[in-house]
Amino acid sequence: MSSVARRPNAGVYRPAVKGRVVRRTELDPVAQLCRTANTVRAHLERTVLRDVEMTWTTYDVLELVCARQVIEPPDIATEVGIARATLTSALAVLSDRNLVQRELHEHDQRRVVLRPTPAGAALARTLRGRVEARQAQLFAAPGMPREDDFAAVLAVLAGRVRPDGGNADTRKAR
Repeated sequence: MSSVARRPNAGVYRPAVKGRVVRRTELDPVAQLCRTANTVRAHLERTVLRDVEMTWTTYDVLELVCARQVIEPPDIATEVGIARATLTSALAVLSDRNLVQRELHEHDQRRVVLRPTPAGAALARTLRGRVEARQAQLFAAPGMPREDDFAAVLAVLAGRVRPDGGNADTRKAR
């Protein structure tokens, strides 16, 4: 077979030739942060949320609605950091289970606000306690930073990468 007739090999893995060792790249802090977040999220879904048939996203949305009491969907998507389509799916699950309710905005009937139902608030309290207990176990290991310090650093980092520079105050209902 001629060299012209060979298949292209772009993107094909080729092991080191003649004993050359490929240097390992340094640990990327953002990549490690994302991996860790995914691992912890999956752990909490398995140990806490699976019993009530929730994902981290549905739990996070329910928590935010309960914390704010009245909130608009775009504010939830921004705060939680999810696409609107993902939020729509999560809200459908929460509404079908009677954990949140949609209402028309008081001053603008074209807009919708969300409120927790009593059942949603009760479930959020229960789950928050379970999640906090698991967090306490995870942070109890020797050498771990204080939970509050760690959370503060992550909040600052999240604020810096938001499109609005972290300046939007989504805690207030409009």
